[in-house]
Amino acid sequence: LSVYNGPFEDFFIEVKRIPTPNGTNHDNILAQLNAISKTNAVAAFVYEPLVQGAAAMKMHDAQGLDAILKFCKTQNIITVADEVMTGFGKTGKSFASIHLTNQPDIICLSKALTAGLLPMAITSCTDKIYNAFLSNDITKGFFHGHTYSANPLACTAALAGIELLQSEDIQQNIKRIIASHQAFGERIKTHPKVARIRQTGIIFALDLNVEMERYGNLRDQLFKFFMKNGVFLRPLGNTIYILAPYVITDEELNKIYSTIENALEII
Repeated sequence: LSVYNGPFEDFFIEVKRIPTPNGTNHDNILAQLNAISKTNAVAAFVYEPLVQGAAAMKMHDAQGLDAILKFCKTQNIITVADEVMTGFGKTGKSFASIHLTNQPDIICLSKALTAGLLPMAITSCTDKIYNAFLSNDITKGFFHGHTYSANPLACTAALAGIELLQSEDIQQNIKRIIASHQAFGERIKTHPKVARIRQTGIIFALDLNVEMERYGNLRDQLFKFFMKNGVFLRPLGNTIYILAPYVITDEELNKIYSTIENALEII
């Protein structure tokens, strides 16, 4: 965390972190949340739904996250879903939040919004949040005037990307990639160098049964091995993950899988 947050720590509001719901710790998490809400004025609960990308593709239990969101709703705690990485089909549905009953008050979107071609982001919110800033009193408004807002080229790319995402071809591709990852997972999960595997939608991750630093020499050796073999994978410490584009072919997927298997033999 210090790598990302360290330079800005003096400017933060206080952040309290809770455990990741894993299917067995719901009651413990809810007890922690209850204690936090009783002793603090909680501004919001911010989360990456189902998959935490920078945390090395840590995947969590949908039912447990839903319970957290339900609690927040009862306490009028604003829920903010960061779907910059999980949005637009990555989890098998258009958004990870669709897997849940309780929906966020605010959702942050970017990256795949324009199919990764041009910079663009959207922060969407419920009517309740919107109306809180709606006033004839200009001092109560939420001022917004960024230089690249609604850039015509980015908007055009976003419209085209969304149309492609909703096409039958891309939806079938997503299903094909999911099935391909599942087959690879069955093949690789018993490898002695693999500690565990996990998958949500087209996101596949495996943890190596090897101790290594997040940005250490062994991780760098893996990265260079993948690049040398023409496979663009970026290990997060001892986690190797695949986040494939929806247009990837079976031949290209098999090259990724075989390159990962070959990498396991050199560590």
